[in-house]
Amino acid sequence: MIPRTGRGSASQSSTSSSSSSSLGVLHTVRSSVKAASQSTIFSSSSTSQRPYSSAGTTGTGTGSGSEPPLRDRLAQRSRVTNLGIVLLLSLLSLSVLLNLRSSYLLHRTKHSFHGIPPPGFSTWASFHGLTPDSIRATAAEPINGTQNLNHLVLVVGHAVWAGTEFSGKDNDANWILEHYQLGGSVRTYWKHIQRGLDLANEDPHALLVFSGGQTRPQALQTEAESYFSLALASGSKLPVFPHIDQLKATSHEPIAAQDESTGDAVPPPVTSAKVGKGAHSNAAIATHPAPLGLQGLRMTTENYALDSFQNLLFSFARFREYTGRFPERITVVGYNVKRARFEELHAKAMRWSVKSVWSGLKRWTYVGIDDEGIPKKAHELQAEGEYLRGYSWFAKDMYGCHGNLLEKRKKRNPTRRFHPYFTSAPEIADLLDWCPPEDSGLQGIYRGTLPWDLRVSGDQGGWGRGSLPYKDQLRKNGWKPLGGGPDSRKGWFSWLHADRERG
Repeated sequence: MIPRTGRGSASQSSTSSSSSSSLGVLHTVRSSVKAASQSTIFSSSSTSQRPYSSAGTTGTGTGSGSEPPLRDRLAQRSRVTNLGIVLLLSLLSLSVLLNLRSSYLLHRTKHSFHGIPPPGFSTWASFHGLTPDSIRATAAEPINGTQNLNHLVLVVGHAVWAGTEFSGKDNDANWILEHYQLGGSVRTYWKHIQRGLDLANEDPHALLVFSGGQTRPQALQTEAESYFSLALASGSKLPVFPHIDQLKATSHEPIAAQDESTGDAVPPPVTSAKVGKGAHSNAAIATHPAPLGLQGLRMTTENYALDSFQNLLFSFARFREYTGRFPERITVVGYNVKRARFEELHAKAMRWSVKSVWSGLKRWTYVGIDDEGIPKKAHELQAEGEYLRGYSWFAKDMYGCHGNLLEKRKKRNPTRRFHPYFTSAPEIADLLDWCPPEDSGLQGIYRGTLPWDLRVSGDQGGWGRGSLPYKDQLRKNGWKPLGGGPDSRKGWFSWLHADRERG
């Protein structure tokens, strides 16, 4: 007989076993649901780490299910941190501000030019390609005849003449010279001046430009002004405009008593001013009977150049400043030993062809005149010095804006002069400011549009294979020159016309 308690125990055991089995099934279901939930939440995770489990598998099993469709995964909720929200809102705000700025600039410039103005200019109105009205209004109209000038005759300055009598032009004591210029170089300087006068007199379309800045701390005059003064003092025939009769000049007449100021309310016109007797001892005054004063002459000065490259570039700008247009031809008068520097480096840096022809005439001519009567050894030393401290430096740094050439410019500018050509020759403003990387040589040549060479323009035009690394650097810099300043490659200057400026 089985005790009652035994049957009760068996019943309880059976009930307990059944309950445990039910709990096991429930646990299995819960685990499966939990695994499915985790797979849904972290569906973007790797399947090897959190597999998507089908019913009947546990979260720790390997499972054989597949990934849910992309549409379902995109529709599922995701976790975003507060930092992520802040970053997204910041990017959105920045985008809105940039779009508002662009819309504002386009609205202000829609009546003139389209697009964002060049760097450094808030609007296109502040950069319109012509000399600002406030400055242009103060300049006299170009004298009649400048519209016919197309030939730049450049005489390169090398020193400052400080004499008062033309007869002393060959004496070193009347010049401010470097030590290496002593002993005969001053005779060559006068030959340069004389040859420039002859060339300008031979061509009625030529403008003679003496170029050279205030390079000596002992001199108030620039090199160019001293050359001009020596030309005036020489008594030589000066180039004048064809319609002017030099015999009618009155600027050399002394001031008479009746010409002195009487305190009248209306002063006499400027052209009635006369040079006093004592002023004739100053060679910077028109000792030569210059017609209408100096403005009747086809010769002028460029007073800011600090080296040979600037002699060439700034003289182009001065021609534009004086006549309202750029030259079609150029003749350079200087040392023959520097011919290669000008023709192989400076002209290339400006992209001026030394072999092209305009109206049947050569666009480039170099007249070389070296020192005479010096020993052969001295001449050899000149040639060696030109290569070591001139040609070789410019071959690596064609724009003279690095290293030794930059330091030389600083030493030659003791009075801190700044050229005006960004204003008076705005068509070449970016060329004036062009400074490629150091030692770039020919690979760093300016590639934007120029008034005298419109062939090379656009992002792809004119790039040689050797300059591709530099092109990549420019692209990363937003096509702005690595040395600073605006660039023509984005078409900022393409609308400009290299023609006579009209008021």
